[in-house]
Amino acid sequence: MTGAMYAAIGGLKTHMTNLNVIGNNIANVNTAGYKDQRMTFQESLYTTSKAGSNGGVTRGGNNPSQIGYGAQVGSIDLNMSPGTFNPTGRDLDCMIEGDGFFLVGDKDMTINSAADLTKPMLTRVGNFWVDPNGYITDRAGNVVYGFKTVANPAYDKDATEKEIADAKAEVPSRNIGDPYILSSCLVPLRLPLAAQEPTEANGGKNADGSLNWEAGDPVYEMMGAVQEDNNNARYNISLANPEYYDENGKLDLTKLPEGMGSADGETALTRYDGGIPNFDDKCIEIKGLSVNDMGAIIGQCGNGQTVVVGYAAIATVASPDGVTHLGGPYYSALEGAGDITVGAVGGIMAGKYLNNKTVTGEGDDQTSPPLDEALSKTAGTEIQGGGLEASTADVATEFSNMILTQRGYQANTRIVTVTDSMLEELVNMKR
Repeated sequence: MTGAMYAAIGGLKTHMTNLNVIGNNIANVNTAGYKDQRMTFQESLYTTSKAGSNGGVTRGGNNPSQIGYGAQVGSIDLNMSPGTFNPTGRDLDCMIEGDGFFLVGDKDMTINSAADLTKPMLTRVGNFWVDPNGYITDRAGNVVYGFKTVANPAYDKDATEKEIADAKAEVPSRNIGDPYILSSCLVPLRLPLAAQEPTEANGGKNADGSLNWEAGDPVYEMMGAVQEDNNNARYNISLANPEYYDENGKLDLTKLPEGMGSADGETALTRYDGGIPNFDDKCIEIKGLSVNDMGAIIGQCGNGQTVVVGYAAIATVASPDGVTHLGGPYYSALEGAGDITVGAVGGIMAGKYLNNKTVTGEGDDQTSPPLDEALSKTAGTEIQGGGLEASTADVATEFSNMILTQRGYQANTRIVTVTDSMLEELVNMKR
């Protein structure tokens, strides 16, 4: 058998792989958030029939004589450049303009450190909606992770009035009103719970008939007690959970998860001023829910109050083209993607650390938390609501590549045909 046959067969296989890539691109030309792929060809193995030499005193040198064995797949690359904006008319649809990915996944993921940032899936498709339990999810049921609005800005029981005021001022007042701030814990985004009908028994109705709250008012989560065993991390626990309260609507510290409350920490777990002690495990009814240019999910509840559910987290990786495709619009930051960082658009979380961790030391002497847990500014990235990112596959380019691939495949079949004819003549020499 001649080597030309093997080279042609290798070329046929490689061109067929390239056609598969092109076919996939054309099939997804209208798929929101799809990133087109490109296959590169690479020379295959070589056999050396004559080695090269540098020459000697009386004779000159010669080049090596080598014959190749066709082509093989060099790489199949993703084109992670942003696509164009495709309006859909849905307020919760959104597109990332610039680098970055949304983080989505199951509800029960715990993200305590930078190493846990690989747990959620990455996606560029922001086709969000609110599920029956009040979670912000994509159309496949994966919850959206982000930074929630929480009540009780005093992150610890010893916070001074100035520290509380500074905490409130850290978030632009045009997005979140007093006394709410953002937690830097990366958690599933969910609507606030709804307050129960106010009565004298639950403290919502005063003796003179005035009300301390109205049924359906939003009840936000609050910051939990300080966890001293993990770099002073302040975790966000759902105090909007009826199981934590007694029959009179008072927070019962003995019912909290282990390590989350103590008698001397009660002031860190009290409700915000004018608080709502009674609620059902039912989310508020909200209308006009939309995503603004900073990734804030905003709407109005029944009493007309503007509710900021939280900010969608934006993850960035060192090498966007190196993410691993998981199927559908989902990716994972595995080997090849480099380090992953997370933050929010507009520098909202700049200067903070994951899980509200506090800095120990300054400058080069900073010992904790690890620098890779710092929340990024996501500079140059914006969110555009009311539409999705269009596919980056271009029909004209794909058709041109398809024609070139077809001709390349056709040329390789000719090599097989010619080689077969030569072998036929060789076999017929005996006659």
